[in-house]
Amino acid sequence: MKQSRTPSAINQTCPAFLASTRLSAFLQYSLMALLFLFSLFLTSPTLAADRLSPYLYEDTKQLVRLVEDAATLMERNGTAAFAEFDRKDSRWFNQAYYFFVYDLTGVNVFHAASPELTGKNLMDFRDMNGKPVLRFVTDIGKKPQRDASGWVFYRWQEKNDFLPKWKSAYIRKVVALDNRIYLLGCGVYNFKLERVIIQENIRQAAELLASQGKETAFQAFRDPSSSFNFLDTYVYVMDEKGRALVDPAFPKMQGRDLSNFKDAIGRPVMKEIIAKLQTHDEAWVQYLWPKPGAARLSRKLAYVRKVRVDGETLFVGSDFFLATPIWMSH
Repeated sequence: MKQSRTPSAINQTCPAFLASTRLSAFLQYSLMALLFLFSLFLTSPTLAADRLSPYLYEDTKQLVRLVEDAATLMERNGTAAFAEFDRKDSRWFNQAYYFFVYDLTGVNVFHAASPELTGKNLMDFRDMNGKPVLRFVTDIGKKPQRDASGWVFYRWQEKNDFLPKWKSAYIRKVVALDNRIYLLGCGVYNFKLERVIIQENIRQAAELLASQGKETAFQAFRDPSSSFNFLDTYVYVMDEKGRALVDPAFPKMQGRDLSNFKDAIGRPVMKEIIAKLQTHDEAWVQYLWPKPGAARLSRKLAYVRKVRVDGETLFVGSDFFLATPIWMSH
């Protein structure tokens, strides 16, 4: 009668079988781990290059990366992540950064720097310019994308500040495991304005002008409490000849002729913009101009789009000082 061998006997007499079994299990485990890491790579917004690639300055990229990482933590742990965000001298809460979280109704559900705000509905809060800050924040949460994001600019006064200062906050929509929607944000002072932010602002301005007409759009462009005015930048509108139709910098000088405007070294900036818009829908023009109160020249960048409204061609634009000095090419 043929004697059957137990698994232990097989393992003792066939070490190659045992080794191959262990190797197979190891390979399966490794494959599962690799698939898991690959799925994180595909789904994690912190690893998506398109979140950071539009920005020029490392400070901006660092803030966006920090908020995206915090959003990933909230998506995984929900409000339990607040314990991490509240830990002082950590990556999330230090002298440079702190987080705040709101729900869609404007109720503050977490604020690392001002915990007394927790539980309060701040939807009607306005900054010193009348900006409805929380309405801008919650509007991001109403976008259809689960990982929608955006920028909100407002004047904010920290507890030890004498006067309010401009603050620039990157806001990220977070859908927790229970499908509750939160608005997670972190802001910084001394923000370096990015080209992509100005470009998006003018795109929205042009869209409003084309869809709602001049009266509605012009009113919004002139309103310091609107989202179109921030960080000492504003939206202006000209006709094809360079005459100002909306000019928030000089509200009492509407209709002034800007066609002959030249920069500090005599470059015909407006003529160059108008010439470019004859053959293109948008134009970027860089020029030199001193910052307010400064004697030295700085680089300024203008972005202008062409819009057709009621059979009329209008130019919608904005300009801003670049953070990089004159001698740098970017």
